[in-house]
Amino acid sequence: MDTTNIEAASIEGSATGRKPRLALMGEFSAGKSTLSNMLLGCAPLPVRVTATRLPPVWISFGEENAFRVDMDGTEHPLDIEDIPNIQFEKTKMIKLFLKSDALELCDLIDMPGISDPNMSSSVWETMFSEIDSVVWCTHATQAWRQSEAAAWDLVRSKTNGNNLIIISQFDKLRTERDQSRVLERVRKETAGLFKGVFPVSLTGALNAQDDADKWERSGAARFTEELVELLLCTPETEYTPKPLATQTAPVLEDPLARHPAAQAGSTDATAVDAIATGAAAPAEAAQDNQSEPAVVPRRIRASSGGRSRERLPTSAAGSGDAKQAILEAAKGD
Repeated sequence: MDTTNIEAASIEGSATGRKPRLALMGEFSAGKSTLSNMLLGCAPLPVRVTATRLPPVWISFGEENAFRVDMDGTEHPLDIEDIPNIQFEKTKMIKLFLKSDALELCDLIDMPGISDPNMSSSVWETMFSEIDSVVWCTHATQAWRQSEAAAWDLVRSKTNGNNLIIISQFDKLRTERDQSRVLERVRKETAGLFKGVFPVSLTGALNAQDDADKWERSGAARFTEELVELLLCTPETEYTPKPLATQTAPVLEDPLARHPAAQAGSTDATAVDAIATGAAAPAEAAQDNQSEPAVVPRRIRASSGGRSRERLPTSAAGSGDAKQAILEAAKGD
């Protein structure tokens, strides 16, 4: 497979002439894979391999394909079903290619959990030179542990500084008082370390379907809007998140509900429909309120003159099989 054109693809204004590389990092079972699936609108790995020890998984836009990359950089074609059988100690990363809207904006790198006792830190440290920005996932019930702070000290200086942290599984905190206390503590302890702190109920986001209010209250709308802004930022335009006046507590939802992006249809929408909305809401939902939309605009892309936004109709993404895969993966994350 020729990946030259994919690697050369860029967002206008990128100093490197390529798409930003966004790493999802955090401790084991912090919700990284569920977040990745939410942004992609699909679960790229079979459920039975998501719980196994995995090296970094680098996901790019392209015809569906997979490779195993040796420590020396040699690539070998890989059948996804064979991932449990790879020689882990000889593998630097797994490369996946698929047609996802989000991947037209950036490459996603799903990193191993930093606290996995079966994995050396060298596995993810070797990827530092490949990363631009990071979304750090910290689990709400054990938010921002000392081990996370120590690991971030190693990672932070290797990034471009445009990093976000999400407090994942925020719905696990069952009272507003607990939510407020955790959010306040994480903001205080990570002040100056990240561009923004975003509490997100991943299950609430998965449940939102085309309900813009639920998507908003899950915290996913706020997070994905800022993530898109960060990824579209050029070296000449420093990313600064919008002030957050009031944080609405994420919806406490049944974790087995359906993923919003996994409705019947095709994945032919361009740019960041999936990453910006998380659900394929009807086009009129974005058109009814042009000044303050309930969800992020339908389509956001870079233009030759800098950044521009436009709302365009889109279709739902995913099949019944993809829907089930997302739900199964979320239960195991």
